[in-house]
Amino acid sequence: MNFGDGLFETMVWMKSEIRFFDNHIQRLMRGMQILGLDSDAIDTLGLLDLLTDNYPSQLKRVRWTVYRAGSGKYTPESTRVFQVLQVTEFAEPPSVKEKVDVSGKIQLFPTLWCSFKSLNALPYVLANQERKERGLDEIILLDYRGFVSEAGASTVFWIKDGIVYTPSLSCSCINGVSRQVILEHMIQHEIFYQEGEFKLVELEKAEQVFVSNCSGISYLGSFRGRKLSTVPLQFLKLIFH
Repeated sequence: MNFGDGLFETMVWMKSEIRFFDNHIQRLMRGMQILGLDSDAIDTLGLLDLLTDNYPSQLKRVRWTVYRAGSGKYTPESTRVFQVLQVTEFAEPPSVKEKVDVSGKIQLFPTLWCSFKSLNALPYVLANQERKERGLDEIILLDYRGFVSEAGASTVFWIKDGIVYTPSLSCSCINGVSRQVILEHMIQHEIFYQEGEFKLVELEKAEQVFVSNCSGISYLGSFRGRKLSTVPLQFLKLIFH
């Protein structure tokens, strides 16, 4: 906790289960391996039992934080972990976000842990502080080379000429659970998409842009003076039902 030496998963508890739970667990386990944390303490059945006992048939937002136990300075003395569970009311994301621009302060850089939700989340804190100060509904982040990476707290997708585009993980974005699920769905249903490194001009040419996280989907109403379609996509309704 002193050094941001940990990870977290933000999840949705609904219909007596955690939505996309397997994807959350897999990402958490991979991140713990990178940080050298002991994953034996992760009790998924115990977590589900706890939520079932306390919040049966309720809709909640759940944040599960895992961080290194013990003391030490920059050299860890233990692989054991402490865990904190925070349960709050669930809030649907806005269906449309009208005011959107690119961050002028924050760029994302590649690290061993950048695809995980680590406690070193200052880039996202500062980016969303900038968003609030500028009166925006959403903010787009670029990587240090100028490639589109992600939104302030979401994965970004766009559509042009019937093709869905999204940045690859090489652009230093978080490997979002909703991102994983959407890509899996498009593969299974043969929806054509391209994952890659795209300059901002590609996003500026988009016909439709949406952002996603575990809470759901928001469509961008416009970007850089260009009006965008906000007609809901049927395949996203199927994923986030």
